[in-house]
Amino acid sequence: MKIRLPSRRIREKFLLIYELEGCQKEVNFLTAYYSVRRLRIVLDGRRAGNGNIASYFENKAYFTKRGLTKRTVLHELYHHLVHVHGLEMPQRTEEKAANSYSRDFISQRGVARAIVKYMLSKT
Repeated sequence: MKIRLPSRRIREKFLLIYELEGCQKEVNFLTAYYSVRRLRIVLDGRRAGNGNIASYFENKAYFTKRGLTKRTVLHELYHHLVHVHGLEMPQRTEEKAANSYSRDFISQRGVARAIVKYMLSKT
């Protein structure tokens, strides 16, 4: 089973929520979209561990201050979706899939450009 990207409209709304309301609100929006339980964001660099900027463990994503970016949040959200759906895959495969999910989510068809254009028009 593959976790599919949401539509462009949903991705644009995600980025707007992230910019205007914050990280936890956008994660709540996406978990509601995927109809899964909530992912809790914790800003605690010690829990991320071993020089990592983020880690996921049982419905909680731990981030360092430097690691709290859109792409990293989406990466950890992918791990949450895999965990909730009970998908079994090797760690390396899951990491590659999480990287491509976060990269494609932000960059596919210029979603990021549309958000920047919208934000600039508001100023």
